[in-house]
Amino acid sequence: MIKQWSYSRLSCFEKCPKQAEFKFIKKIKEPGSAAMDRGKDIHKLCEDFIRGSIEEIPAQLQDFEDAFVILKDLYLYGHVICESDWAIDQNWEKTGWFEDDTWGRAKVDAFVYEEGISKEARVIDFKTGRYDGKEGISKEARVIDFKTGRYDGNQETHREQCELYGAIALNRYPELESITTEMWYLDHGKIDRYIYTPESIKVKQERLNLRAIAMTTAEEFPANPSKFKCKWCYFGKQNMCREAEV
Repeated sequence: MIKQWSYSRLSCFEKCPKQAEFKFIKKIKEPGSAAMDRGKDIHKLCEDFIRGSIEEIPAQLQDFEDAFVILKDLYLYGHVICESDWAIDQNWEKTGWFEDDTWGRAKVDAFVYEEGISKEARVIDFKTGRYDGKEGISKEARVIDFKTGRYDGNQETHREQCELYGAIALNRYPELESITTEMWYLDHGKIDRYIYTPESIKVKQERLNLRAIAMTTAEEFPANPSKFKCKWCYFGKQNMCREAEV
């Protein structure tokens, strides 16, 4: 059985349970790729700039320079956490990454926890760097995921990924009135933004919960072959999967 889930694991399982079996039960490692290595390198640049390890904005992040400068400033005041590992148990309660009750996991590129920050800071447009000038105290937070590579065709899966971030955040920080989730498409100069409240996230969390239960209780892992999917599957191309259509 696959005892722990993440959004990427869930997507893999729903696309092809057999592929999930190879990856997460038999633990057969797939070779890396230039695109994956580039993504890891750019994520490291994002983290290093926000933490102040590098002073000048890297060329790969220049379309978001104003936004990253704001994150860097907020980090200095303790309002940004980089590369967080969030884990939940089956009740969606906070737990450790490798605890006995660990059920779900999510890696967060940047978490902006804004309780106590004035609303002027809260309503920064992270793409333009502009403020709306409002005042007051916020109990809101922001999850940011840095994306590289293709934009078109990924919006639906990325929206569902944002729903997972939103559900975990609102359970992890029950004092929050809302959570903003953002996908920063660094290669395209685009931001997709979704805002959730404790009320609006309930149905989405339940839907994710049912899908995760289906994966983590599955005892059989049939292949779901098609010429398009198998064309890109490492296990099919290596003749590990007998049902592959290659």
